[in-house]
Amino acid sequence: MSTWTYSASNEANLMKIKYGSLIEKQFNMDNVLFGRIKKSQNFVGSQIDHPVVQSIGGGVGAGSLPTANENKISKASLTTKKLYAVTSIDRETMKAAKTDEGSFVRMTKYPVKIATKSFNRNLERMITRAPLDGSGILVTGNASNGNVSGAGTSGDPYVIQFNTAALYSLADIESIEIGDIVNAASETSALEVVDVVVNSAVPGSIDFDLHVVGTSVALAADTATSPFIESIYMQGSKDNELSGLEGVIAATSGSYKGISIGRRWKSYSKDAAAAALSTDLMNDVVVNLKRQSGESPDLILTSYHQYIKLLNLLEDHKRYQLPARDAKFKGQVSFSGVEYMSPDGVIPVMASRFVSDEKMLFVNTKHIELACRPGGFEWFDEDGTVFLRESGDSYEARYGGYCDLFINPHFQGQLDNLAV
Repeated sequence: MSTWTYSASNEANLMKIKYGSLIEKQFNMDNVLFGRIKKSQNFVGSQIDHPVVQSIGGGVGAGSLPTANENKISKASLTTKKLYAVTSIDRETMKAAKTDEGSFVRMTKYPVKIATKSFNRNLERMITRAPLDGSGILVTGNASNGNVSGAGTSGDPYVIQFNTAALYSLADIESIEIGDIVNAASETSALEVVDVVVNSAVPGSIDFDLHVVGTSVALAADTATSPFIESIYMQGSKDNELSGLEGVIAATSGSYKGISIGRRWKSYSKDAAAAALSTDLMNDVVVNLKRQSGESPDLILTSYHQYIKLLNLLEDHKRYQLPARDAKFKGQVSFSGVEYMSPDGVIPVMASRFVSDEKMLFVNTKHIELACRPGGFEWFDEDGTVFLRESGDSYEARYGGYCDLFINPHFQGQLDNLAV
């Protein structure tokens, strides 16, 4: 007969489980641009029209009486976009998680918190980098090697490859999260993102795979014969999104808000021609923005990749105040912040996960406004409660608002095609 020993494995039923705190902060949720632009809640009526003065006008001369000529005034028109976030909670789960004894989080509070965070994440993406045409494209495949495999099932999801180095940026990866519901091509069928596999996150050599589950005629066809050359959109967002800062600044033709892109309705863009970031290139954009608009930008927004290059560029310009006779002093490394001195004062430099690797944006936030319907972004509680009963044994909460983003392109600029 063997000797019995009390151990954790033998007496597992007597052992308690010790749970730590909820580990939630695993995402960069900074809303850099949204926090600085103007917000208004007085958008009533069908649209807002902004008169835009695009020329001073003629009627001047010398030697003889000149001919009068009008100054050109155009009209920028804003119409609202519908922006939403929805969460659904099972009634029994709400009861089971009503106290701290039952769960880590209260299920009437936690989903509400997560929904607003996800809404703000998607809004920041749109404001920063959505295309000019409002198409809502998150990422587009390529004919070279955008292959598709899988069957779209949970055990064998569709795997869409995005791996042509020059086409993709870290911002493309940051724009899509596991759990997002997306659409492929022009389809409206829901595809759940179950994984984003980053094979290479080196700027200039971005390679990632998107794993989605759901029904898609386009993806099924591409698995057999063709590479995926279509686009991925957030669910229901195709042709329904805001026009973002990157898209507006990059525009050299077409129109924006009903006004043709032209000399006084276009951003200043400096092609770095694959050169490394330098203060000379930054000076070019800031000074030329001052020249064309009379104002310097008040925010420089850059990718994390270029932000690192900027820190390295400024490393030999740092000055340290060394305390005298302090034996404990061991040195200082890096910066608490980076500022650029412009003709109109100091401009903070901030990094955004949604700025493309090869870009640095020079922004004048005084000429950007998010115009919303009265109430702005809020929970839909017109029925007297945030949680609305669904057809089954669950409740749905809806968050959102109706707005449009107005960016005066003439006051914005960029460094494009920087070395990565």
